[in-house]
Amino acid sequence: MSEENEPGEAPEPKEPRKKKSEGAQQLAAAEEAAKVRFEKAMSDLREGAYRFSSKVRGQTEIVLEELIDPEGDVVGAIADVEGDAGAIALAVPVELITFDTWLFGQIGDKEELDLKDESHWETWFNFGSWIGETMRRRHGGHWILFGDDPHTWRIGFSKVFLEVAPFMFAEQLLRMGSGAMRRMVTEIEKIRENHEEQAERDKGQSLDRFLAQHYLRLHTVPLGQWMSMDFANLGRLWTKEPTSALVEAIKEAGPRLGPQNQQIVMRVIEALSRANQEKPVAEQTNDRGLFEAIAQIVGLRRATAPLAIDILERVVVPAMHVGVPETFPPLDEDDLSNLRKGIELFVFFVEVIPHQHQADDEGFLGSIPHDQLSTPYGDRNVLEVGKGDWVVVNPAYFVPMLKDLDPQKLLDKYDDFVKYVGSQPDAPRRRDDGRMLAETAIRALADLKACVGTALTNKDALVFRILPPPG
Repeated sequence: MSEENEPGEAPEPKEPRKKKSEGAQQLAAAEEAAKVRFEKAMSDLREGAYRFSSKVRGQTEIVLEELIDPEGDVVGAIADVEGDAGAIALAVPVELITFDTWLFGQIGDKEELDLKDESHWETWFNFGSWIGETMRRRHGGHWILFGDDPHTWRIGFSKVFLEVAPFMFAEQLLRMGSGAMRRMVTEIEKIRENHEEQAERDKGQSLDRFLAQHYLRLHTVPLGQWMSMDFANLGRLWTKEPTSALVEAIKEAGPRLGPQNQQIVMRVIEALSRANQEKPVAEQTNDRGLFEAIAQIVGLRRATAPLAIDILERVVVPAMHVGVPETFPPLDEDDLSNLRKGIELFVFFVEVIPHQHQADDEGFLGSIPHDQLSTPYGDRNVLEVGKGDWVVVNPAYFVPMLKDLDPQKLLDKYDDFVKYVGSQPDAPRRRDDGRMLAETAIRALADLKACVGTALTNKDALVFRILPPPG
């Protein structure tokens, strides 16, 4: 009974507690299940790493950590003979030979690794766990776990933006045979040297710059890319020349794509071989996937490095419109509030600096008016850029913004802006957490400038496309 109720009075009815929606309940259950899976995987990884190192030490008296110690004899011996094949053969430390022999002895009577064999799978899993956990503990980092297959699991480091796949590496080593352990020590040492170089750049004040979210983005955020395409030649081959002429052009252009793409080239030729060789292919199909594959073989003249689409829209395109400012605006209370909330400083830079070049906020990528866009496809149907369709953009649109772009001047101006923010008495004291983003965005602008220049010089089409996240 509450103090507010008189004796004999019924208590005030309580407000019924709202039930979570079914969707919210499912989300909470999924999050809990993911947490349980992650914790189990982490336990398995720690146990696997311990079992592997303990088994090696117990059966060979080798302490694995000593094999990769930069001050130890093994790393020193490898460094002393780097590049001399004959010396390498003679100078392989006995510990590596012993470890090589022991590890491949775990394969038993079989000729090679068979992950369907339970004992092979256990050796591989424990070996990959040791590689991953050793690097994570040595340098600091995060396990990024995709699904149940350890092949897809990654380590993302905290101090350098570098991702490794320990289980893929372990399998490569187990299938490699002689020399595998030398390669293991060499690759682990390279990662240590990367961290040493970063520590030097940080003047000994190493920072944990990268969180698990940074690495998750690599595998979840689509990428945007610009391409300069010779559509005049492509259009002639696609719509006017017989298919046989198109096949010959593909055979001629294919080798410049490199050996890694020759399978794709051969599949395109195989697909075209089923068409009537005397008629243009455009009269026989309007398949956009085939058109795009052929365009990249015979029409691609230059392409930018793919970049996360949200970085492109939120940072790179706005920076293009900002240009190189001469002065910085005063910071109001909203600006200071954003700084206190931890906004990245380069994002803050492009948000508070007035644009020298007006953007069309309702346009493509929040910048480009729709009258500057066209379709590359003969069917003229609706474009679904988010699903991978290409869009042609008038390269002349970019000229006012990019013709005088000086990447170093823009980066210097950003550095001045960071100092300006730090000089404001009411601004929170912040380290420069936006420098890497600034460098990324400015490189992307320089890349775009070169691609636009190629398109204008050759009267090419400037094409934009969205790519799926890397696997």
